[in-house]
Amino acid sequence: MAFTLTPELTFLIGLVAFWAILYLIAKALHLEKRGIEVKPAYFMYRSKALNSSIDRLAKKQTALWTTLSNIALALSIGAMVFSLYLFINNLLMFSRVGEIGYVAPAIPGLTLSLYWLPFFIFAAVVVVVPHELGHGIMARVENIPVLSTGIAAMLVFFGAFVEQDEKEFEKASLTARLRVVSSGSGANIVTALLALILLTGLFSQPAGLLIQDTVPGGPLDSAGLERWDVIQAMKDTKIATYADFTDFMRGVEPNESLTLTVLHNNDVILKTITTVADPDNSSRAIVGLNRGMGASYMLNRLGLEQYTAVNLYWTLFWIYLFALSMGVINMLPMVPFDGERVLYYPLERFVKKRKRELRITISAFTLGLFALNIIISIWRYGFLAI
Repeated sequence: MAFTLTPELTFLIGLVAFWAILYLIAKALHLEKRGIEVKPAYFMYRSKALNSSIDRLAKKQTALWTTLSNIALALSIGAMVFSLYLFINNLLMFSRVGEIGYVAPAIPGLTLSLYWLPFFIFAAVVVVVPHELGHGIMARVENIPVLSTGIAAMLVFFGAFVEQDEKEFEKASLTARLRVVSSGSGANIVTALLALILLTGLFSQPAGLLIQDTVPGGPLDSAGLERWDVIQAMKDTKIATYADFTDFMRGVEPNESLTLTVLHNNDVILKTITTVADPDNSSRAIVGLNRGMGASYMLNRLGLEQYTAVNLYWTLFWIYLFALSMGVINMLPMVPFDGERVLYYPLERFVKKRKRELRITISAFTLGLFALNIIISIWRYGFLAI
């Protein structure tokens, strides 16, 4: 059997090599003396260098930060209610009709196609930094010391952190603590809103089916069509959206010849393909577009060329998606998310005994709810890669 170096295997080999080289460099140069901790598949850098910058930001506009944190608290409470409703309603839908909205963690190669990874990592940096900065600024506004700041990475996941003085934090007023813990999700929701404004402002109507992924050896792949090419018409029928494409394909037979109008590298070209039968339904024609991989090419208002526009659109989209998801998921009332403290701190004022049990119960219920959504999704549909 011939050995095939698939994209997933290439990625895995590269990932192992990266962490191995980084680990060897860290040991050879004794980077731990510089505050850099490197372990297999793990990296963390902790520093006090940014503390003074956070102090300056916090003290310049104290009233403004306080107002913004109050808004963030309201948004975060709304996000918590929405997240709980979302997951509970998802399970209720499954109990009624046997279908469930797909919920799964982003796992490169399993639930996240590898070509999205650069967008995913960039979005993580853009989203995580203001999240942690929000915590740090509000801690200083409320006169809670910040001990250190830093960045961390595990496998392909990036993070940042602001380490506050927990003893002083717990001594602060209820309002102050809630402002600090909710500021991260508040920053995420604002980031998502800004990304959405840019998306709607810079891009207009759909103008074709954007090819994201094709079946190797399928009609599209054999015709030389590549990722980010755009199908604008099929047999002179205009295709602007994925819905247009699926509507057209309902009237197409297997082994039928189709002439496609394609936008490739900013040039409009014609390609002829022959459809094949769907392996799961021999009466259905397919063109070799991976199922679920349907998105529109959006015209831009900046006059950008095709591939630049596509990359800008998806960069903004992933920032929007990552920021909104993080803002909502982070408000789930369970450890280690900020939502756990947002719910627990007000409740503890009404509970005189068994506070620890209350905290564990809240987290256990939410964790079970979250885990059940993931387990049923994967059991029902398997690992679906977007």
